[in-house]
Amino acid sequence: MNPRDAGLALEKLGKRFGDTVSVSDLTLRVGRGELVALLGSSGAGKSTVLRCIAGHLEPDSGEIWIGGELMDEAPPENRNVGMVFQSYALFPHLSLRRNVAFGPERHGASRNEAADLANEMLERVGLLELADRYPREISGGEQQRVAVARALAIRPDVLLLDEPLSSLDQTLRRELRSLLRTLQRSFEATTVWVTHDQEEALTVADRVAVLDQGRLQQVGTPLELHTRPANTFVASFVGKMNLLPAVPVAGRPDAFRLPGGPVLQAERDSVSRAASGDPGAEAGLLLAMRPEVVQIGHPPAAPGFNRIGATVRRISFLGDRLEIELELEGDHRLLARGNTLFESLAREGDQVRLYWPVADTRILIP
Repeated sequence: MNPRDAGLALEKLGKRFGDTVSVSDLTLRVGRGELVALLGSSGAGKSTVLRCIAGHLEPDSGEIWIGGELMDEAPPENRNVGMVFQSYALFPHLSLRRNVAFGPERHGASRNEAADLANEMLERVGLLELADRYPREISGGEQQRVAVARALAIRPDVLLLDEPLSSLDQTLRRELRSLLRTLQRSFEATTVWVTHDQEEALTVADRVAVLDQGRLQQVGTPLELHTRPANTFVASFVGKMNLLPAVPVAGRPDAFRLPGGPVLQAERDSVSRAASGDPGAEAGLLLAMRPEVVQIGHPPAAPGFNRIGATVRRISFLGDRLEIELELEGDHRLLARGNTLFESLAREGDQVRLYWPVADTRILIP
C-alpha cells in the first residue's frame, strides 16, 4: 500500500527521549476505514506513536501521512485527528452538548449547526437525554461515550484511541468496546486503537500491530497473530504458548528432538522460514503450540498428529474451561486447555497420552 493511498502511513518513524529510544524505525500503513490495534506492554512506545500522529510530539525521523498528505509541517489543529483518552478529558465547565459541539465550532460550524451535530452524536451514543448535564453529573462510562461522540463529531480523517476503556470495569468495557467498533464502522473512520489488553485488541481490530521496546514485531489479523506468530515475543505476548527447546533430527527436515525427550514434528512452512531466518540458530530453536490444540485421551484416527506420553502435574479450574500442566519426558512442561470434559480424562498424577496436530506445531527462533 502506497502512503498516498493509505488512511494513515508511518514511514520509518523514530523518537528518542535523551538516551532512551521510545520508537525505532516504525513503518505501519493503515487502510482507509481500517481499525488497527497497537498492542504492547507499558513502555512499549504506543502512546508516543499516537502523540506523534496527532502532532503533539515531533518525531526525530520518518514521515507521517494522513489521508494521502504528508504531515511533516502540519500543526495539530490542521491534521483533522480525533482523539479519545483514557482520562476522558472533557471540559468540566461545559454541558455534554457543548463538549461535543466544541470541535465542530473550532472547524467553522455555526453554534446552531454545531449544536445540531452534537445532538446527533449524543443520540448515536445513547446520551441525548443527558445533553444538558455536566461531566461531574454522569458516570465514567457515560463520560467516555461523550468523549467518543466529541472525537467523531469533527468527522476526523484519523481517530486515535489511547487506552480508551482501561479505567472502566469489565462489563462496561465490553459494552463500550462493541459500541466503539459499531461507530467506527459506521463512520468508516481510519482508526488506531492503543491497548495493552490482548483480548481487547484481538476482539476489535481488523489487524493488530505488536510493539515491543519501540520496535514493531508483527502486523497481522488476529487469527494470523494467534496461529502464525512471527517470533517468540509475539507467541508469548498474544495469548499463551507452549515453547519447548528443540534440536533438528539429521535427515528429517520437519523432525525435532526435545533434549532428553522424544522426537516431534513441526509444520513445514515454519521450519523453512526459521531455517532461512538465521542459519546459526539451530541450537536455540523452539517448538511452539497453543495449549488449546493439545488433546488428552483417545488417539485421533487421522494422521498428522504429534503423539507423546506425559504425567498430569496440576489441574486448574478457569470457569468455562480447565488448564492442565503436564510433565513430559526430559523434564519439559506443557500446558493443555480445554472444556470441563477434560476433568473426566485426567487426574493429578495420572499418566496420559497427548495428541496435537503437526499443522499447529511451529518452529520459532528466540
